[in-house]
Amino acid sequence: MKKSATFLFFFLALCLTGVSVPEPSRAADPEVTLRYAGDLPIGNWLSLAQEKYAQRVQELSKGRLKLEVYPAGQLFSAKDYPTAVPGGAVEIAQCALAQWSGLVPLITTLDLPLYYDGLPHIWRVLDSDMGEVIKKDFEKTGVKHLFWMQDTSLGFTSKMPLHKLEDWQGKRIRAYSEITSHTIKSLGAAPTFLGGGEVYMALQRGTVDGAITGVNAMYDRKFSEVTKYITEPGISFAVYGVLVNLKKWNELSKDQQEVMLAAGREVQEWGRKEVLEVEATLLKELKNQKMDIFILPKAERERWRAACKPVYDVVAGKTGEPGKKMLEAAEKLR
Repeated sequence: MKKSATFLFFFLALCLTGVSVPEPSRAADPEVTLRYAGDLPIGNWLSLAQEKYAQRVQELSKGRLKLEVYPAGQLFSAKDYPTAVPGGAVEIAQCALAQWSGLVPLITTLDLPLYYDGLPHIWRVLDSDMGEVIKKDFEKTGVKHLFWMQDTSLGFTSKMPLHKLEDWQGKRIRAYSEITSHTIKSLGAAPTFLGGGEVYMALQRGTVDGAITGVNAMYDRKFSEVTKYITEPGISFAVYGVLVNLKKWNELSKDQQEVMLAAGREVQEWGRKEVLEVEATLLKELKNQKMDIFILPKAERERWRAACKPVYDVVAGKTGEPGKKMLEAAEKLR
């Protein structure tokens, strides 16, 4: 009792003399481990980006927040993420956002063929207020959008030339999303839905005549062994996002959340520089592998774009006023 009275007297004396009493130090955040899924092959530059993000999160959190990386579809394929991430079957995934267009219709505006002038153009749109609108739409599905990532430009790889609009008639072309399917139909061919890992065999067997895919995938999946032609790398752009289950996100402390966002900003900036270098290098390598790379002349490009008007109409119908604002922003940011 005497000790308690002495301590109370000492405490009051300190307060009266203006000397501050230090607060007890807050306990460090508990260690947290999250699974981080991806669907691209090991060694692919976007799989390397997963590793880089996991490393920065661990460094910035001083080892108290860890991401276990599962690339190459080890946990789920890309088409599964729109249910697996919101449902908590996996905590984080690096996702091709075109696969989420059913849940976030505004995503379809990023998938338009022959619309954006290049990767820097689409990045200006993503960094605008409209990018924030898309992020909020993701929260309505049960996920938190952490940062943007980017695959190499999309183009067509095929067994025969696709240089003119007439060349598309009667062809069977791999699609991977609703908008790429509409694009292939509008150009005059028949779309066939295939996962990335199925394309090589389908081309080899003649099940399809060509595929829309990224320059990165053309090289990594050795499509030069089963096709000869590449048409218009840059017909559209595959935007990725790193998404985390919203319930899990809300369970993290503010410090942990800031670590994940800060690491994401770093990796996003790195990724944008890296993808431009990767694409230039890979196109050169594909040319060295005797692939014919064809860029549409201006007049033919306009013919293709006119043929794709039904795709633009589909997107306008799906996205309404927000989609209109998105494309108005894109026009201003050219």
